[in-house]
Amino acid sequence: MNRHIITVEENLSKTHEQMDRKDAICGIIFYVFYMAIVYLLGLLMFRTNIYVNLGRYFKSKSLFRLIFYIPNGLISILPIFIILRLKKQSIASIGIKKEKIPKSIVLGVVGSMPFLLSNMAGAISSGMKLNPSIADNLWNLLYYLVCISLVEELVFRGFLNTRVRGLIKAGWINNIVVGIMFAILHIPFQMVKANMTPLNFILHDFPHLISTLLIHIYFVFLYTRDNNIIAPTIAHTIINFSYDIFV
Repeated sequence: MNRHIITVEENLSKTHEQMDRKDAICGIIFYVFYMAIVYLLGLLMFRTNIYVNLGRYFKSKSLFRLIFYIPNGLISILPIFIILRLKKQSIASIGIKKEKIPKSIVLGVVGSMPFLLSNMAGAISSGMKLNPSIADNLWNLLYYLVCISLVEELVFRGFLNTRVRGLIKAGWINNIVVGIMFAILHIPFQMVKANMTPLNFILHDFPHLISTLLIHIYFVFLYTRDNNIIAPTIAHTIINFSYDIFV
């Protein structure tokens, strides 16, 4: 077996071994908090006029969306760093590292390619064209990087996938359980947006929820190559951004 892969697995195992039942409970409590934040965001955006009214002050809807989501992202990940501080755990335990950054970036870019090419082919075959606005593309890229990908990667691949191992020692079972949690996360916001009941939304969106579970497992694979949050964050950003570069 490749020595690099052995080293990565050994480092990841050490991180998992340091997690106990209390870490897992902290993770689950945080997950409930995060779900509540996502649900409240949905209510704020789709059950009030606040988002629409504030958006009128901006010429660029993409810039407004970026600015509007930043506080939500900060509120979402702040408890993670509070937990790390209280438990005296390193930020390296959630994948924030200085080592091998260029390699992790390349891994993220390469890891996104199958999805990027597929999305581009689908958009082009549908007659869509590239968005000509450089500014909108920049704001959209930053939105997906800062407000979506970085937040979700820190929460799920960096924090929850390691902490839940305090309860579930089997790696693949742990990945599937956290993957289900990742899929469930997308229900509250989207069901409010679609104005559907939870059951109706799950039945309607079930194929997408399954694909979300699978993409979690894929992002875990990218994360565990160097135990670095950068690779899945870059891949996640490019995949999401590829939906918005066509109009």
